[in-house]
Amino acid sequence: MSSPSGVREFFASVPFNRFLDFELVACDERSCVVTMPVREEFRQEGGVVQGGLVAAFADTASAYAFVSSLGQDETMTGVEFKVNFLEPARLENGALEAVAQVVRRGRRLGVSEVRVSQSGRTVLTGLFTYLFKKR
Repeated sequence: MSSPSGVREFFASVPFNRFLDFELVACDERSCVVTMPVREEFRQEGGVVQGGLVAAFADTASAYAFVSSLGQDETMTGVEFKVNFLEPARLENGALEAVAQVVRRGRRLGVSEVRVSQSGRTVLTGLFTYLFKKR
């Protein structure tokens, strides 16, 4: 899936991305930028954005950093991730932005780094690993 328009169409076709209003801002074979508005229903008991949702958002950006490099007969799946929450995401601080960079793309495994920020402050940093396989 090498064309930018093909990646954008693919991204927009995913129900999860549409449900959470993810927007693909930029994407190429080594990086991806995605934004997400923060809505009231994303807050948990402590009043901050639920951490699992922020991690899922980071995973989406991370995965799309590899999507452009996939061959026609290739698919991928996540096999591991580690995130650090550096501060809470808050409704009043506006939209989240995830910036993903490929660290290494091998034949079978790929690793990327992601930084999720809100109002210029990093709320999450993570390392994600994916397995590539033939369809």
